[in-house]
Amino acid sequence: MNYGPLEFAAYLKRKDSSRGESATLKAAREAAPRASPKDRETNRLTVISGGPIKARVARDAHVEAVCVYEAVAVRAPYAPEPSDPVRVVVRTAKRPVVLVLSSHQAVQWEISLERGAALTAVLLSGCGKSTVTGAGNAKVTSIGGFYAFKRGSAEFKHLEKEVRRCTGRDIEGFQSEYAGHRFVVGD
Repeated sequence: MNYGPLEFAAYLKRKDSSRGESATLKAAREAAPRASPKDRETNRLTVISGGPIKARVARDAHVEAVCVYEAVAVRAPYAPEPSDPVRVVVRTAKRPVVLVLSSHQAVQWEISLERGAALTAVLLSGCGKSTVTGAGNAKVTSIGGFYAFKRGSAEFKHLEKEVRRCTGRDIEGFQSEYAGHRFVVGD
């Protein structure tokens, strides 16, 4: 389950920090299969829970955020996933791009890289189980349940704080729609 920043803060306040892990949790960790180094290389989706992504990735990058509540899609009310992807075109730019993709509902993000476009990282954020395709060699990283729809809002400040923690940079470009289907980033 993903938590939004406010829900996670409430969870942390409720959590009894003086207790260690339960015996059940310890047993589950011990029983979990260990990933081989080869598996780690092919699994490109990671969750940042500690330090920032490598500084070289974001040093000169332009951080662009694309945020939607949900994808524009015709779907049955019982369908858990949207049927149409949200397309993000990354154009050739003067600086490489770190793309922040944020949504409240589960979204299928489809990235199209124009010839010469440099996408160094994708930070995936939101409540649903969103997916990303077309990122090329860029590392796709889940940063939790942060989402925002308006620059300057409390939610935006939480998202930007997490992006800053991960990249060392603020969000420079910000596009948001309630139900989006196509966005263009870069010059």
